[in-house]
Amino acid sequence: MVVRRLADALLLLLAASVPLSTTGMEAAVLGLGGLTLFGAVGGRAPVRATPLDGVLGLFYGTLALSSVASGHPLQASGWARLWVVLTYFVVFWWLRDRSHAVRLVRVLVAAGAVAAAYGLLQHETGADWYRAALGRPQLVHPRETGESGYAIVGFFRNYLTFAHTMLFPLAWATASAMNGALAALGAAVLLVLAVAFSTARGVWLATIAVIATLVLIARGRDAGVAAVGLAAAALLAFAISGDLRREAAHMFGLGGANAGRVAIYAANLDIIHAHPVFGLGFGRYQRAALPFYTAHPDADRRSHAHSDYLQIAAEAGLTGLAAFALLFAAALRAGWPAIADAPDAATRAAAAGAWAGLVGFLAGGLTQYNFGDNEVAIAMWVALAVLMRLREP
Repeated sequence: MVVRRLADALLLLLAASVPLSTTGMEAAVLGLGGLTLFGAVGGRAPVRATPLDGVLGLFYGTLALSSVASGHPLQASGWARLWVVLTYFVVFWWLRDRSHAVRLVRVLVAAGAVAAAYGLLQHETGADWYRAALGRPQLVHPRETGESGYAIVGFFRNYLTFAHTMLFPLAWATASAMNGALAALGAAVLLVLAVAFSTARGVWLATIAVIATLVLIARGRDAGVAAVGLAAAALLAFAISGDLRREAAHMFGLGGANAGRVAIYAANLDIIHAHPVFGLGFGRYQRAALPFYTAHPDADRRSHAHSDYLQIAAEAGLTGLAAFALLFAAALRAGWPAIADAPDAATRAAAAGAWAGLVGFLAGGLTQYNFGDNEVAIAMWVALAVLMRLREP
């Protein structure tokens, strides 16, 4: 009984921390992992098979094979960041039932609304009270020199991790709003505005993907009203902010502010062309990729490919990319019955939000290596675990 209550408390901490604290979410996941090991000794841990064990094994097995095939597996230090997949298992194992999953989603959405409201305050004032209180360097700055507003970072280290993580509470809030929940609509409006003023342009596109997905899934008049309300909020933000309009004007250009990112993509296409089957070897990117940037001096960052798909293909080849695609195709397919067979509106909204959140994650991964950001990856694994758990009673 004590173990069960402690697990419930850690799940609650995890849900609240996803929008609010990287340290909190990591501590909760590690705590649940430790509790699982402790419970397993006494036979009290609910460890069992999950619907995605096979494709997860195939994906990580393919990554491991690429590391070995490189001939330098001991250089694959990047494996250290993949511990966050533990999130999927511990959340799936320790969730009691559907109603427990729905309650955690509500906590996460409420925390997301708090983070969004704080972020909007940051945009207007540049306030970074959270880091100031902790004695940390402040990270709130204008996106570009001369802009009047500040790029929102919330409680995270930069605007990109903030915006990509907020896709998940946004998806869940929107799904609930489309079922007629007014409080959820208010949270969704806050989150849409916060994502807009984060200036993360790739997440703008991912937000469109999330809302469009939910419109296709949803039923009834409430879905249309919610979608129109969110679109109006976003359009109003762009109408009143010249900074946002300027960011949007050149978001698809190849030069100017985008030149560095385009050079990064070109360098990684060169890597894939040179190592098409198993790539550089998963986990070796920061050591093995640097020579390919010599031909692309405009690349302003060289730590990763700024795209899930280019990163996986560069590190693990087209074989790894195929395994990555199979994993998420299987996840979306396995998760659909949670929506189609949901016994009530709350369960359906939680499942639809998780499903749409995964779509947003994949769309956001076109322009950012969000799979490699712990904050975003933990949120994604939480959503995936909730979706798989909602398939069951």
